[in-house]
Amino acid sequence: MQFLGELYEKVNPGVPFDYSFLEDDIGELYEGEKRLSTIYSLFTGFAIIITMIGLFTITLYDTFRRTKEIGIRKVNGAKRWEVMALLNMDFLKWVAAAFVISIPVAWYAMDRWLQNFAYRTDLSWWIFALAGLFALVVALITVSIQSWLAASQNPAESLRDE
Repeated sequence: MQFLGELYEKVNPGVPFDYSFLEDDIGELYEGEKRLSTIYSLFTGFAIIITMIGLFTITLYDTFRRTKEIGIRKVNGAKRWEVMALLNMDFLKWVAAAFVISIPVAWYAMDRWLQNFAYRTDLSWWIFALAGLFALVVALITVSIQSWLAASQNPAESLRDE
C-alpha cells in the first residue's frame, strides 16, 4: 500500500491517496440491512405479543358471552374437547382467512425488496406455509387456554341464574 501511495502521489501531486477495500465497501452496504433486520425482529416480537394478548382478550369475552350456551351443551352431554373445538373453530376460520389474504401481499412486498440485491434468492412456497403454520399455532395455543378453562367449568355455576 505504501508503494501504491507513493506512485499515486508521483502521478497525481497534491491529491490525497484515498483507498478502500471492496470487502469493506460491500460490508458497509449490508450494514443497513442488518440494522433493519434487527428492527424488524423486535417489532415482529412485539406484534406477536400484542396479537396474543388481543386474541386472549377476545376469547375471554367470547367465552364469557357464551357461558350459558357452554353450560347447556355440557349438561346435554358435550365433552370437553367438543366445547373446545366449538370455541376454537371460530378463531381458526379468521386466522385462515387472514393468511389467505396476506399471502399475495407478503409475496409481492418480499419480491420487490429482494429485487434490490445483486445476488437474490427465489421465494419458496414453504416459507409462506411455515409462516401460516406458525400463526395458526400461536392462535391455537392462545385460544385453547381460555377454551380449556371455559370447557372445564362446572355447568351448574353458569346455569345457576336460570
